[in-house]
Formats: sequence, structure tokens, C-alpha cells
Amino acid sequence: MAVTTTQQNASAGATEDLLGMAQWAVEQAGTSAQYVQAYAERTVEVRVECLDGEVLATCVEPREGLACMVLQDGRWRHRAFSVAELPSLPRWLGAEGTPAAGEALAWPEPHATGFTPVSPQDWLVQGAAPAHSLRTMEDFTTRAIAVVDTAGVRASGHSRFVRRRVEATVESGGNRYRGLNRWLERGPLAGGAERDAVPQDVARVAVEHAHDSARAELGGRHRTPVVFAPSAAVALLHELVGHALEGDNFAMQSDYIAELRRPGALPASLTMYDDATLPDGYGSYDIDDEGIAGTTTVLVSQGELGDPLSSVRTARRHDYRPTGNGRRRDYRALPLPRASNTVVPRGTEDPAVLLAPSSDGLLHVGCLGAGMINLRSGEFHFAALNCAYITPDGHRVPVRDVSLVGDALETLARVEGTGSDFGGDSVTCGKQGQMLGIGLFSPSMRYSALDWSAA
Repeated sequence: MAVTTTQQNASAGATEDLLGMAQWAVEQAGTSAQYVQAYAERTVEVRVECLDGEVLATCVEPREGLACMVLQDGRWRHRAFSVAELPSLPRWLGAEGTPAAGEALAWPEPHATGFTPVSPQDWLVQGAAPAHSLRTMEDFTTRAIAVVDTAGVRASGHSRFVRRRVEATVESGGNRYRGLNRWLERGPLAGGAERDAVPQDVARVAVEHAHDSARAELGGRHRTPVVFAPSAAVALLHELVGHALEGDNFAMQSDYIAELRRPGALPASLTMYDDATLPDGYGSYDIDDEGIAGTTTVLVSQGELGDPLSSVRTARRHDYRPTGNGRRRDYRALPLPRASNTVVPRGTEDPAVLLAPSSDGLLHVGCLGAGMINLRSGEFHFAALNCAYITPDGHRVPVRDVSLVGDALETLARVEGTGSDFGGDSVTCGKQGQMLGIGLFSPSMRYSALDWSAA
């Protein structure tokens, strides 16, 4: 889908109007605070859910309002205001009087989203065997924001993307098995053509994964080398290292993070960075949610830690370098230091060589699923999807319901190969109740040994 000049001009006008609202909010604070930040937002989210070629539900959620974050007498305060609540903002800030009639309510008018969902029938995979059921979700988001603060920030931005997810289900032997796939299309950050994908092709991959899951037979506990496919490799590193390098987490005095800071804790082969400027990243942005320009931040360079990701509050509190990683779910939430797109650059090794099995075989992980790491101890457990066990003689056997467990520092020390391939994915990541989109980009990576189990 193309973004027309009319749509681009409408977006520019909307963000300019939001800038005026944010400027008005900052001016209400007068000179009583050490710092004031105003964030104005208009977002429209549309979700279309289909089952086997029929629409199940269409949900539309508009979100618009303004938030103020204030540092006064050494204490941070934050409050969100819906459009109807804006007249109360001056009183909350301690300003005298009330806004002129209508002044606070001159909220910009909405514009058409320009979104056309995929026809339900276009998802269906013709001739796929075995018989399957197909559940699809198409999420469209258009978002305009503006930020003004007393430190000189005056910035606005607009983003627009569609994320498609497919869940295929097949039945075998009285049981049901699932396969998943997803794909992202985002509007250009600075102009240029958008990419598109055939919905049926996205769905066909999910059906293939479901079929593999139905054929899986291997179970039990194992300890073998593990190769993570592109994007799955950086998903593990995002969890083990990326979250530890978010400014508020990095400041914790935990045993695990203290060990991460120790020279030599990470392999010299590891380089990893956060990049908000990627044209096709789920977490990309021109400005973060505090008006700071999106940029690239080195997290790890040849095994040495770089800068922690910071928001305004964490940068001021811990004297961190500002990195432009203050992100929030919407105007009602506090900005937190969060990743944008986590990237591991290409290596030099042939991906086929990385997949050479040991005498114990090898696990190939296609996608990392849900799980968690304990940032105090470094212990982790994650589900893994689209997996296969490669036998010592080279046969590929599908496995399902895979769980990975271990100690993060021990696992990181076992990195033994980085491929010359490269791939990306779009995921949602949670922190303090806020789910945000994160991009993941990396080559394949091999670990000498990990503990895993399969159902």
C-alpha cells in the first residue's frame, strides 16, 4: 500500500497541531519546575481477525491525549490527560487561573487512516495438505506524536505500519498442532516505496510449520549444540543482554549485571547494537517518545559493553549518555528505557557448516517464543518454535514444545560461530505492563551446548 502525498501532508499538519498543544502545556508550568516535558499523541489501531476466510471481529481503538512529566524539588511527577481533561492541566501544574475558553480544547481533527485490510479469502492456502484451519490477525497502527520540553526539545513524528500474524492448526491422531508466521510492513520514515507480501504466502509458511509439528516424535531432555536461525539468534541475546542494558535495569546492583560488567564476561566475537533508524524495523522511529532523535547505540563491541539505553529520567538520575530510547505504550504511560531494534551484524561462517551435528546431534531453533530471564541471577527459560533435531548422521527430525533453560553467563560463553546469513523479525516485548514492538535482526549463531527438552 502506498502513502499518498495527501496523506503525508495530512500527517504533517496533524503533528504540527500536536506540537502546539504540547507547547501550550509546557507554558502552563511557568518557572516553578526544574524540568517539564509534554507529550501529545493521536493513535488509531485497527485489528481485523479472520478464521478460515471469514471475518471474526474488527476492533478500532483511537487513543489521543497529552501527558506531562515534571521534575520539581527533586521529585518526578507524571500525569496523563485525555482531551476532555485538558482544562485541568494548568491547575495540576500549579499555574494560576484557567486557560482561555476553548484554548485547551483546540485538539486537531482526525484524518482518514487510508487502511484497507486483506480480503479474508486472500489468506486461504489453496491445495495445502493436510487439511488445516487458519486464524489470521492484521494489526494496523497510525501514530502521530509531538514532544516539547524545557530543555529545548521541540519535535514531532509520524509512524504507520501493518503487522500480519497467522496461526495454522492441523489435526493428527486426535490432537491439534499449531504453526505460526508473521510479517511486517511499515510506512517509510523519510519517503520511499513500501514493500508488500502475498498474504497466502505468509499463511503457507504457518501451515508448513503446523505440519512439521504434527510429525514431531522426539521428546525428553537433551544437551546438544544449538543453532539459532537468523533473528532467533538475536532474540536470545536481546533477552540475555539487551534487557540488562536498559538503563533502569543496568543500574540495579544485581549479581548477574555485576558479572556482565566484568571484563571478559562476554565473548570477544560478540557485537550487538540498538538501531532506531532501520527503514524496516518494527521498533524504528524518527524520534523517541521524549522527542530525542532515533540513533544507533552500541551495546556490545567485540565483547566489551557499550552504553546503556536511556530515557530522560534514567539519563538524569544515573548520569548516562542520552541515547533516545525513551519509549511508551501511549500517552497514559511513563516513558521507559526500551530497545528499538536489536541487531547483531553478519559473521563470516557458512550457515551450512554451523549446522554440522555433533555426536549428540544438534538442535536448530527457528524462532524464540515466550519466556523470561531473572536479571538478578541470570537464570532463564524460553520456549522455542519451528525447531528441528539434526541427528548425528545428518537427518532432520521436527520437534515441538521445545524449552530452553540455563544460566545466561554460561550460555554466552558458549557462542562458537556466527553465520554470514542475515534475517529479521518483528516481536512484541513487555516491561512494567507496557507491550511494545521490537525489531530483531541477526545472522545464524551456534552455541556449543544448551539444555533443552521437547514434548
